[in-house]
Amino acid sequence: LYHLAKAGWTDIMLIERSELTSGSSWHAAGGFHTLNGDPNVAKLQAYTVQLYKEIEEVSGQSCSLHLTGGVMMADTPERMDFLRLAHAKGRYLGMDTELITPSEAKT
Repeated sequence: LYHLAKAGWTDIMLIERSELTSGSSWHAAGGFHTLNGDPNVAKLQAYTVQLYKEIEEVSGQSCSLHLTGGVMMADTPERMDFLRLAHAKGRYLGMDTELITPSEAKT
């Protein structure tokens, strides 16, 4: 809806099956991140973060977006390979990621 309204549409409507946000969308509230092994998904997730910031700025209303960061851990060499690859892709896409040691994660 936001993109249609931004493009100048005025005759748009959101239809929910039941109560607003009673479907699957509320289950993932606050549960997204930008680091992903698929660069297309990572770009979409990064765009979503920027979109929330834009909506807050344009509307003057808070979306209650709080970017706290996160930690992903590896317990196998294969998982560590995945995290190295995701880290490299994230850096390529301009994301602020870093690999840390287990002792750094404890502090």
